[in-house]
Amino acid sequence: MTWEKSAVYALTPTITSMFQANNISGVLTTVLSILQTALQPMYSKLSDMTGRAEAYTISIVFFIVSFIIMACAQNYNTLIGGQVIYAFGFSGTLVLGPILIGDMTDIVNRSMFLALYNFPTIINLFAASAAAQKILETNWRWGYAHVCIVLFVTSAPLIFGLWRIQRKARQTNLLKEFNALSKRTHQSSFAGKVLWLCVEIDLVGSMLLAAGLFLILLPLILANDWGGWGSSTTIGTLCGGSGTWILFIIWEKRIAPKPIIPLTNWESKNPVWGVLVVFLIAIINNMMDFQYFLTYLQVTRQLTSQKATYLERGFNVTYVCLPLVIGYIMKRTRRWRPYVWIGASFAVLGPGLMIPARNSHSHDAFIVISQVIFGAATAFINYPILVGIQASVPPKDIAIVIALYEVGTSVAASIGTTIAGSVWNSVLPGLFEKHVPGNYQYAKIVQSISYALDLPEEQYQGVVLAYNDAMRLLSIIAVCIGALSFLASIPLKGFLLGDVKENESNSQANVNAKTLDEESVDEEIDISPTSEMSNKKAIPTHVPNVESQEFIWVQKFTGTTQDNIVICLTNITTLDIFILYLKMRLQKQNKLDARSNLHEQIIRNTKVKMHPYFAHRVNESLLTTVVYSITP
Repeated sequence: MTWEKSAVYALTPTITSMFQANNISGVLTTVLSILQTALQPMYSKLSDMTGRAEAYTISIVFFIVSFIIMACAQNYNTLIGGQVIYAFGFSGTLVLGPILIGDMTDIVNRSMFLALYNFPTIINLFAASAAAQKILETNWRWGYAHVCIVLFVTSAPLIFGLWRIQRKARQTNLLKEFNALSKRTHQSSFAGKVLWLCVEIDLVGSMLLAAGLFLILLPLILANDWGGWGSSTTIGTLCGGSGTWILFIIWEKRIAPKPIIPLTNWESKNPVWGVLVVFLIAIINNMMDFQYFLTYLQVTRQLTSQKATYLERGFNVTYVCLPLVIGYIMKRTRRWRPYVWIGASFAVLGPGLMIPARNSHSHDAFIVISQVIFGAATAFINYPILVGIQASVPPKDIAIVIALYEVGTSVAASIGTTIAGSVWNSVLPGLFEKHVPGNYQYAKIVQSISYALDLPEEQYQGVVLAYNDAMRLLSIIAVCIGALSFLASIPLKGFLLGDVKENESNSQANVNAKTLDEESVDEEIDISPTSEMSNKKAIPTHVPNVESQEFIWVQKFTGTTQDNIVICLTNITTLDIFILYLKMRLQKQNKLDARSNLHEQIIRNTKVKMHPYFAHRVNESLLTTVVYSITP
C-alpha cells in the first residue's frame, strides 16, 4: 500500500496534466475522500460480522481490479471510474490494518507496533518516486499495472494466514457465538440476509453521511462553474446538504438500530476529543500537501516530478521514523497525552513557517524544514491519540473506535482537499487577473504544467506570483486550524496505559478512565490459592457476585508481558476467551498437559494468579472467567 501511495502520488500530477484535468483533480480527490468516509465504518462492522479474513479479501480484490481499470484507461472518465473502485479497496485495507494490530497487541506496546506497521514507507518514499520518474519516461500505464502484481504477491501470505487462523478457530469451537450467528444467518431467506446486512452496517446512515458531505463540499469547489454562489444550483445543493445532515443526525440518534459510531455508549469523552484533534491535523495535511503542492513546486521552481516529490517528503520521513521513538518512550513511560500536546504545538509552528517557506524565492531547505516540523506534529499526535482512544473504550469497541478515527481523517481529507480546491478554482483566477499581464488562457495554464512553463517570461513570473499568493493564503488558514487543534487537545484526560479506576458515579468500572496510584502499578498482586490476602491495596474485602454485571475487563494491569494480566471484572460469560487464550498459549509452548489440573498449570507457567474462590471454576468449564474486584 505504501509503495502504491508513493508511486501513484508522484505520477498523478503528470498523468492528470496529460488528460488536461489538473484543475478538476481536486473534485475527484474530494469525492474519493467522501466515499472512504462512508466505507470505513462499514468495513469495520463487516469484519466483526463476517471475519477479518473475508473483509480483507474483499478489499484486496477491489484494490487489484481498480488498478487494472486505471492501467487500461483511455480517457479521464475511465480513470475516474477506476479510482472510485479504488476507494472501495483502499478503505478496507486502511481500516483493517490497525484493527488487526489492535487484535494482536496489548495497549502498552500498540503504538510501537503501529509505527512498525508503517515503517516500510520510508523505503518507498524515495524508491517509489524514482521508479515513478522512470515509468513516466517509458509508459505511464505501468505505473498502475505494476501495482496489481506487487499487491497480489505481498497480500497473499497475510490473507492465507488470516483464513487459516480463522478456520482453525471455528473448527475448535473458539467462535461459538459467531458460529451460531452464522448458522442462523444462513438459514434466513435472501431478503432476510440483505435486510440483516443493511441493519448491521447501517447502510442508511452511511448513505446519508456520504450524501451530506457531497452536497456540502462539492459546491465549494464547483461554485464558479455553476454560476457563482448566488446561482440556484449552488444554493439548492447547499440547502439539500444541510437538510441531509439533519436527517443523518436524527437517524443516528433516534432511529438507527446499530448506528455507525455508537458514541453514547462510551463514558469517556477521549474518543471524541482525540478524533477532533486528528481531524483538524488531517485537514491541514490534505490542504497543504495535496496534489496542488507538487504542481506549485513544479511550476514556480521549474522542478522535475521526482525532485518536487523529494522536497515534499520531509513530512513523510519524519512521520514514519519519529513514531518508533515515540512508541518506545510510550512503552517505557506508559503515558500518551504529553506527546499530543507537543504535537499540537508543532501543528502551529510548522504551518507558521510554511508562510515564508512556500515562496518561490525561498531556499529549498526552508521548505524541507517546515515539512519536517509539521511531520513531527502529525507523528506526535496520530499514534498516541490512536492508542489513547482505544484504551478509553471497552475491548469489544476497539474496531468501532478505530473506524471513528479513520472516518474523522477521511472527512478531514474531504474538507482539506475542498479548501485547497476552492482556493485553486475560486481564488486563483482573481490572482491571475491581478498578476499575469496581457492575454492568456487561464484554463490551459492550470490544466498543464508544461504549458505554464512555456509561457513568455513576463507572464510566467505573473503566474508564479499568483501561485505564491494562493499558497500564502492556504498557509494562514493552516495556522488558524493548528491553533484550534491545540485547544481541542486540552480536554483530553490522561492516564497510564494499562491502568483502571472505577468511575465515581457508576459502579461499572470504566476501562482506563483514570490513573491509579503509581506505586500500586508496579507491585506484584498475589491472589493465588496460597495468598493470605495481605495486600490491602488490591485485594477485596468481599467477594463480588459472579453473576452480576458490575465488573468489566481491565486488559493489562502491569503492562509488562502478555501473560502478566490481572482480571478485575466481569460476569461469568464476559471473559470466556481469557482462559482459552491461556490454554492455547500453554499448548503453543508445549506446556499443556491434558491430564493435569488446568488451574495449577496456569499458576505454574504464567504470571496470572487467581483467588481460590474462583479457581475451581476454571476446571469446571473452559468457557468461564476469573472474577476479581478492586473495590473495598
